[in-house]
Amino acid sequence: MDILALELSLEQQFSLAKYTQQVKELSPDRAQEFLVEAFRQLMVKDNVIRALAKTGSLN
Repeated sequence: MDILALELSLEQQFSLAKYTQQVKELSPDRAQEFLVEAFRQLMVKDNVIRALAKTGSLN
């Protein structure tokens, strides 16, 4: 795996910093809702990647 693929681009770093600030302003309950939704979206992303790999679309 390319080690650079694990690094965030400058644009991604900026987005993360903005997101971090927004999360800090959330109530604990709302932050938990966001965390659960983020985890759900990561699982969907994994499913899409797995499906693409299975069909050979990632080659």
